[in-house]
Amino acid sequence: MAVPESLADFRCCAWRTVSFRAAEMAAARAEVEGAHPEDAIVMSCQRLEAYGFAECDCGAPEHLLGPAALHRLASVAAGLDSVVLGEDQIMGQVRSAFAAVSPPLRSAGDLAIGAARALRSETRFDSHAGHLLDRALRLSAVDPGPGTLLVLGTGAMGRLIAARGQELGFEVVVAGRRQPSQSFPWRFVELGAAIELRRVDVLAGCLGSGAGEIALRVLPQARLVIDLGTPRNFVEPEGPGLVTIADLLASEERLAHSRARRTELGARLATFLDERLDHASTDSRSAIGRLRFEVESIRRREMARIRRLHPELPPELLDTITRSLIDQVFHGPTAKLRAGGNPVLALQVAELFGQPAEQPLNER
Repeated sequence: MAVPESLADFRCCAWRTVSFRAAEMAAARAEVEGAHPEDAIVMSCQRLEAYGFAECDCGAPEHLLGPAALHRLASVAAGLDSVVLGEDQIMGQVRSAFAAVSPPLRSAGDLAIGAARALRSETRFDSHAGHLLDRALRLSAVDPGPGTLLVLGTGAMGRLIAARGQELGFEVVVAGRRQPSQSFPWRFVELGAAIELRRVDVLAGCLGSGAGEIALRVLPQARLVIDLGTPRNFVEPEGPGLVTIADLLASEERLAHSRARRTELGARLATFLDERLDHASTDSRSAIGRLRFEVESIRRREMARIRRLHPELPPELLDTITRSLIDQVFHGPTAKLRAGGNPVLALQVAELFGQPAEQPLNER
């Protein structure tokens, strides 16, 4: 893999956090954030990872550098390292982690994210996080519905598990701290009143990181308990009748066809990443690279202005919209400039964008 010189020091420091308890996760986050204040930090249900360029002697169990670090980031963004192959939520988490970092670090992130997006665009992933319910059922003695599934949590994970449970024939009840304001197709109960259900067939914990740990004695009795929280939702130790993300991951890693599929997709991802690295290496010394740099500088200034004017808009939404617009507008011209082989013309075009107006139009 050919790596531009500026990416040779790109680094990943990784902590494996699968099924950590709340205290363990808090300690890991404090260590990561303390050692990597300027880095992009990606948190998933399996890992905490810090990406950056500065030299580091932190206590991370795993350190990757250069091509290995960049490929890890692309693999994470594509969902190849997720317990559910190809899960789409992780892409947004990676983009958010790189949204406010330094331009050089953001550029490295863009290379990996671009390769991940290319792989996802040509690959059909048939599973989503809701299918963790299927896997947990296969590890237990509980058959899919009829029966009652109680889901703790009304967020994205909780909704996916509830929807999949309904598809499998369960009667679905969702518990949360407050009634969801938007359309909600399942029966809802207050989290504190969930014990009034007394007995359910399956209890799935899908509460977020701020929920804290819950003792099972304050919840309905269940034949199967699935802990999908990061950190763990339930204080009880592992044992019969309790399935964690760590159990699901171990089960997935034992499947030969799953390992082969991930290896195949990883090789294809490496091809996409190599293509982007080759372009980056060429463009860093070319007029087209200058053009891209000038246009990206304008985009970043305008995005910062919009954020000042509209602080209610999510930064990741603004980034996605502005980046998509720029890509659509400049993909054709840059492709033609590269194919035309006229570096003088390309430099002239780049210089058109090198002196932006002092005051953006329509600023209020």
